[in-house]
Amino acid sequence: MAENIVHDQIILGAGPSGISYSLFFEKSPVIIEKNGYPGGHASSYMINGFTLDYGPHILFSRDKSILDFIVKSLGDNVHQCKRNNKISFKNKLVKYPFENDLSSLDLEDNFECISQFLFNPYKEKFKNPSNMKEWFLHTFGEGISNKYLIPYNEKVWNVPVEKLSMVWADRIPNPPPEDILKSSIGIKTEGYLHQLYYHYPKEGGYQAISENWSRASDIHFNEEVIKINRLDDGFEIETSKQTYQSKKIVSTINLSSLFKTCAHWIPKDVVEAYKKLIINPMYVISIGIKGDDMDKFTAIYFADKEFLVNRVSYPCTFSEKNGPKNHYSIQAEITYSPQSEIANMSDEAIIQHVLDGLKERSLINGEVILVDLKRVSESYVVYDVGYEHHAKIIRDYFAEVGIDLLGRFSYFEYINIDMAVARSIETYQRITKSSLTKEELLNQALIKISNTKR
Repeated sequence: MAENIVHDQIILGAGPSGISYSLFFEKSPVIIEKNGYPGGHASSYMINGFTLDYGPHILFSRDKSILDFIVKSLGDNVHQCKRNNKISFKNKLVKYPFENDLSSLDLEDNFECISQFLFNPYKEKFKNPSNMKEWFLHTFGEGISNKYLIPYNEKVWNVPVEKLSMVWADRIPNPPPEDILKSSIGIKTEGYLHQLYYHYPKEGGYQAISENWSRASDIHFNEEVIKINRLDDGFEIETSKQTYQSKKIVSTINLSSLFKTCAHWIPKDVVEAYKKLIINPMYVISIGIKGDDMDKFTAIYFADKEFLVNRVSYPCTFSEKNGPKNHYSIQAEITYSPQSEIANMSDEAIIQHVLDGLKERSLINGEVILVDLKRVSESYVVYDVGYEHHAKIIRDYFAEVGIDLLGRFSYFEYINIDMAVARSIETYQRITKSSLTKEELLNQALIKISNTKR
C-alpha cells in the first residue's frame, strides 16, 4: 500500500554513510535499502564457520573524536590490533610501508632507493607536480617509485600513474627524510602512524558497526528504488514495494543506480560527466585453511604484474572469532578495468590463479577447506586527472535539484568509514544549519545508539 505521508527527506542506502547521517536526527528519516541487511560495501557474510567481509576493512582514523565514537558505538564488541602489513618484493616480504624497510632489500636495490631519494633531480623538475607520477618521483625519487609505488598504484587503479589526479597525494603520508635514511641503514622506523593500530569488531565482521547503528535508524529493508520522479515541491520515489513523496533526498546509493532511476530527467551534460568517471570492479577470493597461522599478518601487497592479486588480508588476524578454532582465512583482492581481459575470466580460472600464486609464494600453510569467490561490480573509485571537474558537475546538479550525494559511491570519493561519518556530519550541518559541533553531534548519536534496545 502506498504511503500518503510527505517526508521532509528520505535517505537512499543503509551503508555507513546513510545510517550515520540518520543518527544525527532526533527522529531518524526513512532509509530505503535494497538488501536485507545494513552495511553496503562494508558488510560481511558467514560461510562454513568463517566470517568474511566483502573486501577487507579495518578501523583507524586521524580524527580521534570520530574514532572514539565508532569504537564506543560497538560497546564490548571491539578490540585493538597492531598492524603487521608486508609487501611482497622479489620473493621477500618487506615491512609496510616500503620506504620504511629499505634495509630488507638486496644491497643494490637498497642503494638505488636511498641514493635516488637523497640525490633526486625530480625535486626541482617536478616542483609543482601535476599528476601522481610526478608527485611520486618528486617525493621519493626513481628507486622507491619505480620499484614499488608506481607499479602498485597502476595495478590497483588500472590507469597509467601519470593519469592519476593529485587528489590522491593527500592520502599518502610524506615521511621525514630521516626516517627513510634510517630504514636504509637498518634502524627500525614506522610509517603511516595513524594506521599502526587499528580496531575491529570481535564478532560479526565489519558489518557489526552498521548493525549497531541500524538499530537506532528507520530502515526499510529489501526495498529497491525503481524510479525517481521530480515534482514541483520535491520527489516521488517508486520502489519495489511502495511509493513515497519527499521534499528532498539524501542519496548514498551508487551513481549507476541513481542515474538509472532518474534517466528521464537528467541533463545531457551531467550524463556525459558521469560517463567520464571511472569505477573499477573487484574479485574477492576467500580461502579457508585448516591449521594455525603462525605469522598473523594483517595484509600483504603485491606490485608484480604476473600475479593479478594486489592485496591479501587475514580476517582471523583482525579477530580470532572470524574463523573456527585452529583455522584461518585469507582474502585476496583483484581490482581490474571492466574493459580488461581479467573481466572475462571464469570463476575457476580466477580461483586457480590465486591458489597457485599463493602456494608459489609459500603463503598457504595448511589444508584448503574453503574457497569462495565474490564479484563486486563497483569497488574502487578512481581519481584520474579530470575527476574533480566531472564529479563537481554531478554533485552541483543534484544539490541544485534537491538531492544531496553522500558516501563512496554516490558522492564518488574513495573514503573509509571514519571519513563517511565526517561527510555525514558536514552534510547534516549544512542541510539543517545546525550550530552543534562535531563532538556534540557524535555524543548525541552515541546516546541514541546506547538507548536503543539490543
